[in-house]
Amino acid sequence: MENIMDISTTENLKTVRDSNQEILDYFNELYVEKLEQIQALKTEQFELKIKIDELMKTLEVYSFKNSAGHNVFSPFSTTTTTQEEKAAQIEQELKELNASNAALTTKIHCLQADADELKGRITRIHTATKKLDAFLDEMAEEFTKEAVALEKEPVEEDLPVINHGFNILRLKKYDQDKLVQSLHTDILEQLDRTRHTLDSLSWLIKSDVNRAKITLDELIDSTASMEDSLNAILLGLTGDIDATVPIETLLEDTIFRYKDAYPECVIESDIDCPDASIEIPEIITISLIRILCECLDNVYKHANANRVGINIQIYSDQISVHINDNGIGIDENYSHTSPWNSGLHRIQEIIYLLNGQLKIEGDIISGTDIRFSIPIEIM
Repeated sequence: MENIMDISTTENLKTVRDSNQEILDYFNELYVEKLEQIQALKTEQFELKIKIDELMKTLEVYSFKNSAGHNVFSPFSTTTTTQEEKAAQIEQELKELNASNAALTTKIHCLQADADELKGRITRIHTATKKLDAFLDEMAEEFTKEAVALEKEPVEEDLPVINHGFNILRLKKYDQDKLVQSLHTDILEQLDRTRHTLDSLSWLIKSDVNRAKITLDELIDSTASMEDSLNAILLGLTGDIDATVPIETLLEDTIFRYKDAYPECVIESDIDCPDASIEIPEIITISLIRILCECLDNVYKHANANRVGINIQIYSDQISVHINDNGIGIDENYSHTSPWNSGLHRIQEIIYLLNGQLKIEGDIISGTDIRFSIPIEIM
């Protein structure tokens, strides 16, 4: 390809690209706002329909269309005027509620139309921006071909190792500090209080037996609480993952727990393991379950999604995973903008340590895509 464009033109195109991104961000905010308004109105309409259903049932009782109203043995037969007034009142309330319901439906349709229009604009701008980015990347590659060739080796090989090593050590130090803090707060302080309680108990046994019994019960409760704290710490260290269980079963059980914990979010999963006799190292099994949990936790905490698709393929030499949600997407610079101790950074470093590959991308239209693969190496 001939370099028919100069640096100035390229800079102008970058300015256009940046402007497109600002417009895209603006439309994304409007789109999310419209979706939130629609959801709020649908909730209001749902509650309104419940009221309408309740009034309809009440009207069946009080209305003279019910044959019981004309039965001389009916308790309603002696208060015909009252029943008619009550029925008329309910019918008026129903009329007003139905009018409100119709107004809400119209408003929802209008907001949905606005949201669909915004979605179309977002899609078009997003597509144009991606094409412009691809073109600029191609031009930059032509302009800096020789420089990239010279710098390629240290950038791609040396720097990532240094960065990963630093991040791994920092995360390890962070986890150690959290463990120390938990041990100090939940265990050491509790042990100190228990020691003081035992001192008091030894005196109360001699002076006030009833108070000694109460203090002993408190001591038992305190010991049980301390046991729970220790179990929680141990669970955090081990992950409560039994690597002797077949990996397919572990994955299914993990997904089921999330389905049970978050019924409002539909999880569609497909686990393909053609050979159940594959021997997978324990550390890979444990790491895979932890990565899956981190991904699902991230979806429920940040994605605002109501559908998650999970596809896992387990073969003799590699495990491949694809997780997609229909949420609000993810910042393309998440590795720089998210906290260094976030779940996504942990996923990145675990996969790096296992010689795997990770790719995370997404936007407000297609949600978030997480793809990673881990080689199965029998040591």
